[in-house]
Amino acid sequence: MQYSPDARCAMAAHGFVFADPKSSPDNFDTFDPKDVFADSNAFTNARPEKIPPPWKTPPVMTLEDVLGAAAVAQIQTAGQLVFHSVGDTGGIKQPASQFAVADAMAADLHGKTPAKNRPAFFYHLGDVVYYFGQDKYYYDQFYDPYRNYDAPIFAIPGNHDAVTFTGEPVKFSLEAFVNNFCTTAPGKNSVAGGIARTTMTQPGVYFALDTPFARIIGLYSNTSEGATEGMISGSIVGNEQVTFLIDRLKELADERKKGHPRALILATHHPPFTGSSQHVPSPGMLRDLDSACQQTGVWPDLALSGHSHLYERYTRKMKADGREIPYIVVGNGGYFNLSGFKKGMSGAKPKPGVTGTDAKGNQLTLKYFDDKTFGFLRVTVSAIKIKCEFMALLPSGKARVANTTTVTLATHKVS
Repeated sequence: MQYSPDARCAMAAHGFVFADPKSSPDNFDTFDPKDVFADSNAFTNARPEKIPPPWKTPPVMTLEDVLGAAAVAQIQTAGQLVFHSVGDTGGIKQPASQFAVADAMAADLHGKTPAKNRPAFFYHLGDVVYYFGQDKYYYDQFYDPYRNYDAPIFAIPGNHDAVTFTGEPVKFSLEAFVNNFCTTAPGKNSVAGGIARTTMTQPGVYFALDTPFARIIGLYSNTSEGATEGMISGSIVGNEQVTFLIDRLKELADERKKGHPRALILATHHPPFTGSSQHVPSPGMLRDLDSACQQTGVWPDLALSGHSHLYERYTRKMKADGREIPYIVVGNGGYFNLSGFKKGMSGAKPKPGVTGTDAKGNQLTLKYFDDKTFGFLRVTVSAIKIKCEFMALLPSGKARVANTTTVTLATHKVS
């Protein structure tokens, strides 16, 4: 969304700065691959890690906390919320792809579309930096690529944002992520160098973001790499996230009983479902999510994930009531090595439309995938529907709509 002067004054009053005052062309001069290649040979401790506690309890924030009342009022008047989402953006080894996606997203903010159709923020699905979540990578892989992106950036951590290596001088897993996304007030992090963007004030690495038309709940699925599952609970991880999720879903249930429905968007870095040749699904995590939904009677209207470096879209039809839930994997935001889709027994990749069942007997249909293209998701939420557009990056650097998903909120049907 293009904010009015009053809205921008409100942002300044809140202390946030999003983009540099003057846009500038891409410049890779500061990118130094030496540390990156050294890291690729380091021994990782990809074990489950304790979750840094939120600085605010419960970890809930509103869009007004960041944009101010005037900008949120504009969204309400427009009758819809628009935002970007993608994960796995860290431009490691070959930064050009990340910069190209970031530039296309920035162009979408300032395009010729009506103001009500312009995105209000970017919701990052994790793996902001590679290979390890160190402060020194945030300039090259976060601040510099998005220096022209004049909107807030929220994020949930990915496994690479959290994983450590033997001897790494950090106080706790996710220390750098917290320093850049979970500060108690917006401020200038020294790792940003000359970039103007201030830190984000998320109340924790897992949190709920309340907006006029949707509650977005982001959960941290820990450090698991390709061959192991993501998790939101466990003996080391604890059950705080599950309790947090149940409490937030109960609040939504109460809202809906009072006639104030909002869409529910659930975000995890690790995907519940994926056909990636380099990653696995996370059925244990899905059981935790399903259990919370069953207890409260509130199911997601949309589930977003990254981790697998491709675009995938599934529709899950619940046998209990026939509702359809789209599960979208969009992990092609700039990491150089895109994941291929697994081949079947025939040696060929499946054709979209193939249908099976999940572990609980719910129908699961692969609707679309793209394992060759970088891009991002454009999400539009109103009181009536959610529309997700996969914006595929063209060789020219422009993005085009390659796939569209629409959820009708009243009927819980996907088209």
